[in-house]
Amino acid sequence: MYIEPNTNIRLLKNVPLDNTYQHTYYFTDKTSQSNHFLGYTKHILTEQTYQRSRLGVSRVGIKAEDLFDCNYMMFQNTNFGSKWFYAFINNVEYVNNTVSEIRFEIDVMQTWFFDYELRDSFVQREH
Repeated sequence: MYIEPNTNIRLLKNVPLDNTYQHTYYFTDKTSQSNHFLGYTKHILTEQTYQRSRLGVSRVGIKAEDLFDCNYMMFQNTNFGSKWFYAFINNVEYVNNTVSEIRFEIDVMQTWFFDYELRDSFVQREH
């Protein structure tokens, strides 16, 4: 079965988040979340092949030198829904003069932010 390449990828720069989860954002709805991250956009790619979130690798038609300042990405597999996946870019590798390989790790806090419920919790602080 043929699946039309219809994935949207946004490559972002200067996003002040990292995979230590020391800091993260709290949003009231999905729209404000996506709008906030869209403000960091450096590259927009449309009609890309399906992005597998667990694989953690994406090949894009952009020179590696143009991606070294990107530290975050978001993608949406529109053939299968409207959910945005958010990810930390861990590495950019040169493939050839027009293709780069991006190695990423899903940001589980932002990707699944509205799919879980925070309940009353007890935080114990120690010195």
